[in-house]
Amino acid sequence: MHRITAYLDGRPYRLITPRPSNTTRFAVNCFHDSWHVVSDRAGAVLFARLMWGLAHERYPNTLVVIDRRHLDPNPFDAEPSPPIVLFAGERTPFGGRAARDLRRLLPTLGRPDGTVYWRTHGLDAALADRDAWMRRHPEPMWDWERERRHKRRPEDTLREGLLVLPANADALRREAVCIAGMEVSATTPMAYEYLRRYEFQIFHDYRRRVSAARTARREIEELPVPPSRFAPWRYPDTDAPRLHIWDRGTEVRLARMRGRRVHTRPDLYHTRSINDIQRSGATARERHYDPPSNT
Repeated sequence: MHRITAYLDGRPYRLITPRPSNTTRFAVNCFHDSWHVVSDRAGAVLFARLMWGLAHERYPNTLVVIDRRHLDPNPFDAEPSPPIVLFAGERTPFGGRAARDLRRLLPTLGRPDGTVYWRTHGLDAALADRDAWMRRHPEPMWDWERERRHKRRPEDTLREGLLVLPANADALRREAVCIAGMEVSATTPMAYEYLRRYEFQIFHDYRRRVSAARTARREIEELPVPPSRFAPWRYPDTDAPRLHIWDRGTEVRLARMRGRRVHTRPDLYHTRSINDIQRSGATARERHYDPPSNT
Protein backbone atom coordinates (compact mmCIF):
# COMPACT_ATOMS: atom_id res chain seq x y z
CA MET A 1 0.00 0.00 0.00
CA HIS A 2 1.17 3.53 -0.71
CA ARG A 3 1.08 6.31 1.86
CA ILE A 4 0.61 9.95 0.87
CA THR A 5 0.46 12.90 3.25
CA ALA A 6 -2.07 15.58 2.32
CA TYR A 7 -3.52 18.64 4.01
CA LEU A 8 -7.31 18.69 3.86
CA ASP A 9 -9.33 21.44 5.53
CA GLY A 10 -6.15 22.57 7.30
CA ARG A 11 -5.39 19.14 8.83
CA PRO A 12 -2.72 16.60 7.90
CA TYR A 13 -4.18 13.31 6.64
CA ARG A 14 -2.61 9.98 5.74
CA LEU A 15 -3.99 8.72 2.43
CA ILE A 16 -3.62 4.97 1.96
CA THR A 17 -4.02 3.77 -1.63
CA PRO A 18 -3.41 0.44 -3.38
CA ARG A 19 -0.26 0.31 -5.47
CA PRO A 20 -0.78 1.19 -9.14
CA SER A 21 0.55 -2.27 -10.02
CA ASN A 22 -2.42 -3.87 -8.25
CA THR A 23 -4.79 -5.01 -11.00
CA THR A 24 -7.89 -5.34 -8.81
CA ARG A 25 -10.73 -3.14 -10.04
CA PHE A 26 -13.92 -1.70 -8.55
CA ALA A 27 -16.97 0.11 -9.86
CA VAL A 28 -19.71 2.16 -8.23
CA ASN A 29 -23.38 2.18 -9.18
CA CYS A 30 -26.46 3.85 -7.73
CA PHE A 31 -29.65 1.84 -8.16
CA HIS A 32 -32.98 2.00 -6.32
CA ASP A 33 -31.77 4.78 -4.01
CA SER A 34 -28.81 2.70 -2.84
CA TRP A 35 -25.11 2.83 -3.64
CA HIS A 36 -23.42 -0.38 -4.80
CA VAL A 37 -19.71 -1.13 -4.82
CA VAL A 38 -19.18 -3.74 -7.54
CA SER A 39 -16.19 -5.98 -8.22
CA ASP A 40 -15.15 -9.62 -8.51
CA ARG A 41 -14.00 -12.12 -5.89
CA ALA A 42 -10.48 -10.65 -5.78
CA GLY A 43 -11.95 -7.19 -5.28
CA ALA A 44 -14.07 -8.41 -2.37
CA VAL A 45 -11.00 -9.88 -0.66
CA LEU A 46 -8.98 -6.67 -1.11
CA PHE A 47 -11.84 -4.42 0.02
CA ALA A 48 -12.38 -6.57 3.13
CA ARG A 49 -8.69 -6.42 4.02
CA LEU A 50 -8.67 -2.65 3.59
CA MET A 51 -11.59 -2.39 6.01
CA TRP A 52 -10.14 -4.82 8.54
CA GLY A 53 -6.78 -3.07 8.58
CA LEU A 54 -8.48 0.32 8.90
CA ALA A 55 -10.39 -0.92 11.95
CA HIS A 56 -7.04 -1.57 13.68
CA GLU A 57 -5.26 1.54 12.36
CA ARG A 58 -3.76 3.44 15.29
CA TYR A 59 -3.06 6.70 13.45
CA PRO A 60 -5.89 9.27 13.40
CA ASN A 61 -6.88 11.09 10.22
CA THR A 62 -6.26 8.03 8.04
CA LEU A 63 -8.24 7.66 4.82
CA VAL A 64 -8.28 4.64 2.53
CA VAL A 65 -8.82 6.01 -0.98
CA ILE A 66 -9.68 4.03 -4.11
CA ASP A 67 -9.26 6.45 -7.00
CA ARG A 68 -9.44 6.35 -10.80
CA ARG A 69 -6.38 4.07 -11.07
CA HIS A 70 -8.45 1.21 -9.65
CA LEU A 71 -11.94 2.21 -10.83
CA ASP A 72 -13.94 1.03 -13.84
CA PRO A 73 -17.17 2.48 -15.19
CA ASN A 74 -20.01 0.48 -13.74
CA PRO A 75 -20.80 -2.84 -15.47
CA PHE A 76 -24.43 -1.96 -16.21
CA ASP A 77 -24.43 1.31 -18.19
CA ALA A 78 -20.72 2.29 -18.05
CA GLU A 79 -21.40 5.42 -16.00
CA PRO A 80 -18.08 6.70 -14.53
CA SER A 81 -17.46 5.64 -10.92
CA PRO A 82 -16.73 8.22 -8.21
CA PRO A 83 -13.67 7.69 -5.98
CA ILE A 84 -14.30 5.67 -2.80
CA VAL A 85 -13.19 6.90 0.63
CA LEU A 86 -13.15 4.64 3.73
CA PHE A 87 -12.32 5.80 7.25
CA ALA A 88 -12.95 5.06 10.90
CA GLY A 89 -15.46 7.70 11.93
CA GLU A 90 -14.47 7.88 15.59
CA ARG A 91 -10.84 8.71 14.79
CA THR A 92 -11.05 10.67 11.56
CA PRO A 93 -13.14 13.80 10.95
CA PHE A 94 -14.03 14.19 7.30
CA GLY A 95 -16.44 16.99 6.46
CA GLY A 96 -17.45 18.76 3.30
CA ARG A 97 -14.37 20.98 3.10
CA ALA A 98 -12.00 18.04 3.54
CA ALA A 99 -13.92 16.10 0.88
CA ARG A 100 -13.73 19.05 -1.49
CA ASP A 101 -9.98 19.43 -0.93
CA LEU A 102 -9.44 15.70 -1.51
CA ARG A 103 -11.50 15.74 -4.70
CA ARG A 104 -9.35 18.56 -6.07
CA LEU A 105 -6.16 16.78 -5.04
CA LEU A 106 -6.87 13.31 -6.45
CA PRO A 107 -6.13 14.04 -10.14
CA THR A 108 -2.70 15.41 -9.21
CA LEU A 109 -1.52 12.85 -6.65
CA GLY A 110 2.22 12.54 -7.05
CA ARG A 111 4.78 10.08 -5.81
CA PRO A 112 3.97 8.43 -2.47
CA ASP A 113 5.73 9.50 0.70
CA GLY A 114 6.30 5.86 1.58
CA THR A 115 4.76 2.42 1.73
CA VAL A 116 2.66 0.76 4.41
CA TYR A 117 2.51 -2.92 5.27
CA TRP A 118 -1.24 -3.33 5.72
CA ARG A 119 -1.78 -5.76 8.56
CA THR A 120 -4.96 -7.84 8.69
CA HIS A 121 -4.16 -10.19 11.57
CA GLY A 122 -7.28 -12.01 12.72
CA LEU A 123 -9.31 -11.78 9.53
CA ASP A 124 -8.37 -15.25 8.27
CA ALA A 125 -9.21 -16.74 11.67
CA ALA A 126 -12.59 -14.97 11.62
CA LEU A 127 -13.33 -16.34 8.14
CA ALA A 128 -12.37 -19.88 9.19
CA ASP A 129 -15.58 -19.98 11.27
CA ARG A 130 -17.55 -17.00 10.12
CA ASP A 131 -20.79 -17.90 11.92
CA ALA A 132 -19.04 -18.34 15.27
CA TRP A 133 -17.21 -15.02 14.85
CA MET A 134 -20.49 -13.25 14.06
CA ARG A 135 -22.11 -14.71 17.17
CA ARG A 136 -19.24 -13.39 19.29
CA HIS A 137 -19.49 -9.96 17.64
CA PRO A 138 -23.21 -9.31 17.17
CA GLU A 139 -24.44 -6.21 15.44
CA PRO A 140 -26.06 -3.65 17.79
CA MET A 141 -29.82 -3.43 17.76
CA TRP A 142 -31.03 -1.32 14.89
CA ASP A 143 -33.19 1.63 15.89
CA TRP A 144 -35.76 1.34 13.10
CA GLU A 145 -37.68 4.43 14.21
CA ARG A 146 -34.53 6.54 14.17
CA GLU A 147 -33.59 5.06 10.81
CA ARG A 148 -37.02 5.98 9.46
CA ARG A 149 -36.74 9.56 10.72
CA HIS A 150 -33.18 10.00 9.50
CA LYS A 151 -33.14 7.69 6.50
CA ARG A 152 -29.94 8.25 4.56
CA ARG A 153 -30.42 9.20 0.95
CA PRO A 154 -27.86 8.46 -1.75
CA GLU A 155 -26.80 12.10 -1.88
CA ASP A 156 -25.83 11.87 1.81
CA THR A 157 -23.28 9.18 0.94
CA LEU A 158 -21.98 11.01 -2.12
CA ARG A 159 -20.01 13.94 -0.75
CA GLU A 160 -18.37 16.43 -3.13
CA GLY A 161 -18.19 13.77 -5.83
CA LEU A 162 -16.72 11.11 -3.50
CA LEU A 163 -18.44 7.96 -2.26
CA VAL A 164 -17.83 8.38 1.49
CA LEU A 165 -18.21 5.25 3.63
CA PRO A 166 -17.41 5.93 7.30
CA ALA A 167 -17.88 3.34 10.02
CA ASN A 168 -16.66 2.67 13.53
CA ALA A 169 -14.06 -0.02 14.16
CA ASP A 170 -16.59 -2.71 15.10
CA ALA A 171 -18.69 -2.07 12.00
CA LEU A 172 -15.58 -2.12 9.79
CA ARG A 173 -14.65 -5.56 11.13
CA ARG A 174 -18.17 -6.97 10.77
CA GLU A 175 -18.54 -5.67 7.22
CA ALA A 176 -15.07 -6.95 6.32
CA VAL A 177 -16.06 -10.46 7.41
CA CYS A 178 -19.33 -10.24 5.44
CA ILE A 179 -17.59 -9.08 2.26
CA ALA A 180 -14.63 -11.47 2.47
CA GLY A 181 -17.00 -14.42 2.88
CA MET A 182 -18.72 -13.83 -0.47
CA GLU A 183 -18.20 -16.48 -3.15
CA VAL A 184 -19.05 -16.63 -6.85
CA SER A 185 -18.59 -19.27 -9.52
CA ALA A 186 -19.77 -20.16 -13.00
CA THR A 187 -22.89 -21.74 -11.47
CA THR A 188 -23.43 -18.92 -8.93
CA PRO A 189 -22.30 -15.88 -10.93
CA MET A 190 -23.42 -13.13 -8.55
CA ALA A 191 -23.37 -12.50 -4.80
CA TYR A 192 -24.17 -9.46 -2.69
CA GLU A 193 -24.22 -8.23 0.89
CA TYR A 194 -26.53 -5.54 2.25
CA LEU A 195 -24.55 -3.28 4.57
CA ARG A 196 -25.58 -0.25 6.59
CA ARG A 197 -24.70 2.47 4.10
CA TYR A 198 -24.33 0.57 0.84
CA GLU A 199 -24.39 -2.80 -0.87
CA PHE A 200 -21.35 -4.79 -1.98
CA GLN A 201 -21.89 -6.88 -5.10
CA ILE A 202 -19.55 -9.21 -6.96
CA PHE A 203 -19.80 -10.98 -10.31
CA HIS A 204 -17.94 -14.01 -11.58
CA ASP A 205 -17.62 -12.28 -14.99
CA TYR A 206 -17.18 -8.73 -13.70
CA ARG A 207 -14.57 -7.69 -16.29
CA ARG A 208 -16.59 -9.07 -19.18
CA ARG A 209 -19.61 -7.08 -17.98
CA VAL A 210 -17.58 -3.86 -17.78
CA SER A 211 -16.24 -4.39 -21.30
CA ALA A 212 -19.71 -5.08 -22.71
CA ALA A 213 -21.18 -2.02 -20.98
CA ARG A 214 -18.43 0.17 -22.44
CA THR A 215 -19.16 -1.14 -25.93
CA ALA A 216 -22.91 -0.61 -25.51
CA ARG A 217 -22.53 2.92 -24.18
CA ARG A 218 -20.26 3.88 -27.07
CA GLU A 219 -22.76 2.47 -29.60
CA ILE A 220 -25.75 4.27 -28.09
CA GLU A 221 -23.91 7.58 -27.75
CA GLU A 222 -22.79 7.37 -31.41
CA LEU A 223 -26.34 7.11 -32.76
CA PRO A 224 -27.07 9.41 -35.74
CA VAL A 225 -29.47 11.31 -33.48
CA PRO A 226 -27.74 11.45 -30.08
CA PRO A 227 -29.94 10.52 -27.12
CA SER A 228 -30.98 13.20 -24.70
CA ARG A 229 -28.90 13.62 -21.57
CA PHE A 230 -29.32 10.88 -19.03
CA ALA A 231 -31.86 11.29 -16.27
CA PRO A 232 -30.64 11.98 -12.71
CA TRP A 233 -28.80 9.00 -11.24
CA ARG A 234 -31.56 8.45 -8.69
CA TYR A 235 -34.03 7.48 -11.43
CA PRO A 236 -32.28 5.18 -13.90
CA ASP A 237 -35.38 3.01 -14.45
CA THR A 238 -37.15 5.84 -16.30
CA ASP A 239 -34.16 6.76 -18.46
CA ALA A 240 -34.61 5.35 -21.98
CA PRO A 241 -30.98 5.78 -23.17
CA ARG A 242 -29.70 4.02 -20.07
CA LEU A 243 -32.15 1.15 -20.55
CA HIS A 244 -30.87 0.77 -24.11
CA ILE A 245 -27.30 0.59 -22.81
CA TRP A 246 -28.24 -2.08 -20.26
CA ASP A 247 -30.02 -4.20 -22.85
CA ARG A 248 -27.43 -3.78 -25.59
CA GLY A 249 -24.68 -4.52 -23.06
CA THR A 250 -26.40 -7.79 -22.20
CA GLU A 251 -26.61 -8.71 -25.89
CA VAL A 252 -22.91 -7.95 -26.39
CA ARG A 253 -21.88 -9.95 -23.33
CA LEU A 254 -23.97 -13.00 -24.27
CA ALA A 255 -22.66 -12.92 -27.83
CA ARG A 256 -19.08 -12.85 -26.59
CA MET A 257 -19.80 -15.71 -24.20
CA ARG A 258 -20.96 -17.77 -27.19
CA GLY A 259 -17.67 -17.02 -28.93
CA ARG A 260 -19.08 -14.51 -31.39
CA ARG A 261 -17.33 -11.24 -32.14
CA VAL A 262 -19.50 -8.13 -32.03
CA HIS A 263 -18.45 -5.90 -34.92
CA THR A 264 -21.27 -3.41 -35.42
CA ARG A 265 -24.52 -2.22 -33.95
CA PRO A 266 -27.72 -4.03 -34.97
CA ASP A 267 -29.44 -2.47 -38.00
CA LEU A 268 -32.12 -1.14 -35.67
CA TYR A 269 -29.65 1.37 -34.24
CA HIS A 270 -28.14 2.59 -37.52
CA THR A 271 -30.87 4.67 -39.11
CA ARG A 272 -33.31 5.74 -36.42
CA SER A 273 -33.18 8.04 -33.45
CA ILE A 274 -33.38 6.52 -30.00
CA ASN A 275 -36.78 8.15 -29.46
CA ASP A 276 -38.15 6.49 -32.62
CA ILE A 277 -36.75 3.16 -31.48
CA GLN A 278 -38.36 3.57 -28.08
CA ARG A 279 -41.75 4.40 -29.59
CA SER A 280 -41.59 1.50 -32.04
CA GLY A 281 -41.45 -1.16 -29.33
CA ALA A 282 -38.58 -2.85 -31.17
CA THR A 283 -35.92 -2.51 -28.49
CA ALA A 284 -33.96 -5.33 -26.94
CA ARG A 285 -36.12 -4.97 -23.84
CA GLU A 286 -39.32 -5.61 -25.82
CA ARG A 287 -37.71 -8.47 -27.73
CA HIS A 288 -36.69 -10.12 -24.48
CA TYR A 289 -39.79 -9.66 -22.38
CA ASP A 290 -42.89 -9.30 -24.57
CA PRO A 291 -44.79 -12.59 -25.05
CA PRO A 292 -45.16 -13.76 -28.65
CA SER A 293 -48.34 -12.79 -30.44
CA ASN A 294 -50.92 -15.49 -31.34
CA THR A 295 -52.02 -13.67 -34.47
